[in-house]
Amino acid sequence: MRLNRLSELANNDNEIGNIARFGNEYLIEIKKWNGEIVKLKTENCRSITHNVEVSDEIGDIVCDKGICKFMTADNADVILSVDADELKA
Repeated sequence: MRLNRLSELANNDNEIGNIARFGNEYLIEIKKWNGEIVKLKTENCRSITHNVEVSDEIGDIVCDKGICKFMTADNADVILSVDADELKA
């Protein structure tokens, strides 16, 4: 997924939804503020970590060198970290 598309999901009262595994790949649901569900599929996923101890409301989304970090609304913690070649909508 292109960074500009991911930035549309940041800081807009959107939340991480269900995360499902299919072999070595994952399907990540993002619940948008308007009720729409956006599904992101990993491609060549090396690792994924979901911190269930924090709120799932998305703040910033920071991508660097193949790792995308979905931050909490206050940007203090990482909710979800995905190390993959690509996230596709």
